Amino acid sequence: MNRIHGWFAIGLVLAAAGAGADESTLRMRIVAGNGWAGYHVAMIPGAGAPCCYSGGRGAVKKSECDLDTRNGSFVSDDSVPIRSGDLSIYWHTSNGKLDQIKAFAADCPVRSLEAIRWIDPVDPKDSVASTLAWIESAGTYRDSMELAALALQADPSASTALIALTAPEKSTEMRKDAIFWLSHVRGTDGADFVGKIALNDPTIEIREHAVFSLSQSHAKNSYERIREISREDDSPEVRGKALFWMAQMQDPRAAADIDAALTTDISEEVREQAVFALSQLGDGKAAPALIAVVRGNHPRSVKEKALFWLGQSESEEAIAFLDEVLTK
Repeated sequence: MNRIHGWFAIGLVLAAAGAGADESTLRMRIVAGNGWAGYHVAMIPGAGAPCCYSGGRGAVKKSECDLDTRNGSFVSDDSVPIRSGDLSIYWHTSNGKLDQIKAFAADCPVRSLEAIRWIDPVDPKDSVASTLAWIESAGTYRDSMELAALALQADPSASTALIALTAPEKSTEMRKDAIFWLSHVRGTDGADFVGKIALNDPTIEIREHAVFSLSQSHAKNSYERIREISREDDSPEVRGKALFWMAQMQDPRAAADIDAALTTDISEEVREQAVFALSQLGDGKAAPALIAVVRGNHPRSVKEKALFWLGQSESEEAIAFLDEVLTK
């Protein structure tokens, strides 16, 4: 059995095993009345403070989430204080049928025209099974907020459920969202699985998305995984995107690793993407890296690209170097 398909099969079997009578019992409790029903489960650590936010950079603050609109949630970074380790899950029922699910941190303020009917306590595994069953019940993929509600639940079965949603027969958009959430909040195990997708999935679009998702992971060795892909993937497009995301990760090894691709990769497309990736390095590293390319032993086309991106830079070092080149 192909290795990645083997993982898919395991995920599907385990997910199916988790959905049974208890999931049906929870659903009956939810649909016992129309409107919003809510309950609390533990939220996975490292998810930030999922809520609605207003304001711009440097002045972001929590605002009320309106359950009666389809506005999505924003999963914050670590700069937002976390005051609760619980997740509030809200299900909406109309005429005895479920039609929405939303999830926010328990301390996130919400509003609705209807009173929320709380049904605590709920078994976390039943919650995961109900969420997965709801996602899979639709003929088409509805929206990413449903997968967020699944991914943010702390119970380990949520990882298994997300793995099931990355299976090849699922829609591309569902697969992408499941891959993102596995990498973003499901820890080392989630990142390990996404790393396998990035290396083995037959679809270039999915491999590219897996690379991006790994760049958003807080798990250890995410940079090393992406670096491996930048060297080993069969697709120049995927290798080039890997170099770009390496530059975004603020890893001290990125400049040297990307520069090495300029020497070792035979694809002109990848070399061009590598120069662009160098231009995206932060902390004042872009200009020195591009200047080193111009001064180094690289093809003329590579040096021309480096000069172009130096010309787009507003750094004093870049301007001074261009003045030096132009006065020779």
